[in-house]
Parts: sequence; C-alpha cells; structure tokens
Amino acid sequence: MSFISSIIQNETIKNLISKILFYLINLIFNGLILRSINLNIIGLANIHLELIYTTILFLTRESLRHNVPKLNNIHSVYHYINLIWFIISIGITFISFILILTLFIRMNSSNILLIPYYNQACFMYACAAFIELLSEPFYLLITVTRNYSINIYIQFIASIIGFGLQTYLIINNPECSLYYYGIGYMIYSLIITLSYYIYFLKQKKEKRRELFVISSLSDLLLKPTSPFVDHKLVNNTLKFFKQGISIKILTEGEKYLMIFFNLISYEQQGIYHIIYLLTNIFPRLLFSTIEQISYNYFQQTFSRTKLNENINQNNYFIQDDQMLLKRRKDDQTISRNNYQPVTPNGM
Repeated sequence: MSFISSIIQNETIKNLISKILFYLINLIFNGLILRSINLNIIGLANIHLELIYTTILFLTRESLRHNVPKLNNIHSVYHYINLIWFIISIGITFISFILILTLFIRMNSSNILLIPYYNQACFMYACAAFIELLSEPFYLLITVTRNYSINIYIQFIASIIGFGLQTYLIINNPECSLYYYGIGYMIYSLIITLSYYIYFLKQKKEKRRELFVISSLSDLLLKPTSPFVDHKLVNNTLKFFKQGISIKILTEGEKYLMIFFNLISYEQQGIYHIIYLLTNIFPRLLFSTIEQISYNYFQQTFSRTKLNENINQNNYFIQDDQMLLKRRKDDQTISRNNYQPVTPNGM
C-alpha cells in the first residue's frame, strides 16, 4: 500500500502544480487579449466554439481515460488499441457531424454571419479536436504504465507555446481575432500529437516497452485479432460513457443552454467567461484533485485486492493438487508394499 500511496502522492502534486500554472497562464493570456478585442469575440470563442471542441474530446476519450485496464499480454494490448481506434473513429464521425451541423444551423439563424472568419474558426476547432485525438493512444498507453509525468509535461509545454502564439497574434491583429483563436488551438493540438510521436521514436525499443507497452509504430495499427476487442472492457467503457454524459451536463449544462436557446448575447457570454475564470479556479482545483486522488486510489486498491484474491485462489488450487499428488504417491507406496510375487509353490 505504501507503493500505491507514493505513486498517487507524486502524481497528485504534479497534477496540482500543472493545473495551477495552467490556470495562471490562462488568466494572463485572457487578460492580455481582453484589452485588444471586444467581449463579443471572447464570448463566441470561449463559450460557443470552445464548447464544441471540449465536447468532442470529452465524449470520445473521457470514457477510455477512466477505464484504463491492466494489460497482461500482447493480445490484451492489441485488444485495447483496437478499442481505442474504434471508439475514436465512431466518435469523430458522429459527434463531429452532429455538432458542426447544429453549429451551422444556429449560425444561419442569427446575426453571427457579421463576425468575420467564423466559418474558418469552426473548421479549425474541429480539426484541432481531430488532431489531438490522434495522440490519444500514446496518452492511454503511458497511463497504463503509470508514467503520468510525461503527459503533464507535454500538455504544459503545448499550452505555453500554442496559447502564447495565439495571444501574440490576436494582440497584433485584433480584426482577425476569431481566426487566430482557431490557429492557437490547432498549434496546441499539433504540439501535443507531434510531441508524443517524436518522444516515442527517440526512445530505444526496451524503453518504448517500458513507457508505452509497445515497441514500434506498427503496433499502433489495428490488428485482426479474434475477438476484435475485449468485450468486458467495452462494457465498462460504455458505462463510463453514460456517466460522462451526465457529468458533462451537470458541469457545463449552462453553456449548452446559452448556445442552443440564445439566452444571453455574446457580449454577456464574454463577461460570463471572465467571471467563470476568476471564480472557478479554486473549486475546480480542489474538487478535480480530490476526484483524481480518489479514482487512482480505489483503482489501484481494487486491482491489488483482485490480484491478491487470484493469487490466494491459485495457491489454494496448488495446495489441492499437491495433496492429490501426495495421496497418489502414498497409494502407490502402499500398493508396492502389499504386492507379493506369486511363486510356483504358492509361496
């Protein structure tokens, strides 16, 4: 249990520090942008477009991130990789189509056409979500091996570079601000995806197996295994998917109401976003950290308990087998002692 506690403690500290730095950087960048553009653009970019981006990512990958299995052999690895690509492809196909279609329907029925580069921004936000999903297999495989710090460092570096360039471009070209919002997210997603692939290729095969379970890029391809995926893992993923939908509605339901029912203007949405950033930092840091600690602790504890039960059960069967073998040996010894060869005289 001390090993589990140390892993959870180290991961929690790194996650907490990265979240604090990420929120501070986000506040600084938003403060700089606020001086250069009006609140309509801030509300449209940070509420309307960003919600589509986060919804695509949340619905396609969150259930997988909360259902990280323990991969015991190469077949279970292939089953897991097949499941990752299968769910991501279905999620991208249906969720992107529905969200983008809904977005354009809302666009045609409002005055949003007056805002320049809106169509381009929609396309870039969708592309950014797609590009970031291409890195998901590496993220999940690193999570399997519990090398969480790699994910934290990559995301932090991508945030500084991507959103830093976004802020610089918006300040210098405020008339194209919505366009550069999309550019910033595409840079952020590209850095994340390229960082995983470059980091993987730079490692030796032994180190790749240690960090990613696999040793080559060909292992990331779909494999014609039978069965194609682990059905137990699929059922657990579906359960987390259903829970994820309810969590998303409870945490960001007001944003969906703003978008689909036009409850407030884009300027008011911009004000809401700024207040949301200022007032939501500490609650999100506190409760998200508690959630992560609890999830990791119970996941490790239950997996350890299950492993101990399997070991005890195997030991029980081994003891039974040993008793049977001993009984057979005793029977053979008795039969040998009782055996008397028959002589011609009957003696």
